Amino acid sequence: MRVTVSAPGKLVLLGEYAVLFGHPAMVMAVDCRARVDLRSGDGPGWRVSAPGFCDDGAFFDLHPDRGFAWCTPGSEAADRLVLVERVLGPLVTEGFIDPRGLPPAIITLDTGEFFLPADGGRAKLGLGSSAALTVALVEAVRRWSPDDRRRQPLDLAELLAFHRSFQGGRGSGIDLAASTSGGVVEYRLIGEASNPDARPIDLPSTLEIVPVFTGRSASTSVFLARLYEGLQSDGGAIEVALERLGRDSAAGIVHLKSGNTAAFLEGIDAFAASMRNLGRVTGIPVVSDEHIRLGEIAAEIGVRYKPSGAGGGDVGLGFTNDPDAAAAFAGQATAAGFVPLDLLIDPDGVRVENEHVG
Repeated sequence: MRVTVSAPGKLVLLGEYAVLFGHPAMVMAVDCRARVDLRSGDGPGWRVSAPGFCDDGAFFDLHPDRGFAWCTPGSEAADRLVLVERVLGPLVTEGFIDPRGLPPAIITLDTGEFFLPADGGRAKLGLGSSAALTVALVEAVRRWSPDDRRRQPLDLAELLAFHRSFQGGRGSGIDLAASTSGGVVEYRLIGEASNPDARPIDLPSTLEIVPVFTGRSASTSVFLARLYEGLQSDGGAIEVALERLGRDSAAGIVHLKSGNTAAFLEGIDAFAASMRNLGRVTGIPVVSDEHIRLGEIAAEIGVRYKPSGAGGGDVGLGFTNDPDAAAAFAGQATAAGFVPLDLLIDPDGVRVENEHVG
């Protein structure tokens, strides 16, 4: 028996932070993929490992009543592979899979395409690896069970609930939408920010997008915690800043959907300014020194620039309708010590690459 499933990463094009509060956003699936491989093992238990991250792995059991249980709870491997527990546990306890009669598997998790070599280690790019891994893992385990593999795939709301369980209850799910659907997606949360709505859209053929890694990995969860802390203590100015982000995002999406690339590019400048304003009122370094420098390089060439995602590091995006300007921006960013990324739109969402289940 063997099942292999993959799911793409993402780049947020518009709507960072505002998407958490019901405003529209736009996300693009990119052609780096998380892969989950399940195969039959010789032993009686389940085992999971992640090459390059947790090579030794850990054993666990699945129980009909108690859900997920590590064989060595509290171990370093269990801590590092907590995503597996947070995904598989609810799948069992909420009845999406039945572990009774389900053959144990050796699970291998691979997110190597989401990292770059750095100083003898690896630098995380911030392309939504945990969301892609969640989507791929859910689909792989669902197909591993002969009784459940014909069940309809979990919907986006259910995936969002699973993913939020190890993000402190936070997260918009925009990265899950990209990993599930592929392509470019207009996304928003409806009804108390819990019901995700994802709709495919097309980018104008003239639009050039240049992703650049700043050289610094950032923690989205830390930034979100600071945002919510600020809202609870003195949220007036933050709420105004979020509304401004939401308006700019909505306007940019309208321009893009109507094919008005020139207006969309002008809107990128407005959204970038709104991101700087949010950083100012929250004290979060959304537009870090690296993003400021990349913005300066882009402006000298006539390219529009903004951070992608929570900011602070990770990836920024240059936008233009001029291929020569896009190439010049990539070249000058490289000369300044940054790393342009060769990423394309991945039209496919979660994908079964191999399935042999008895």
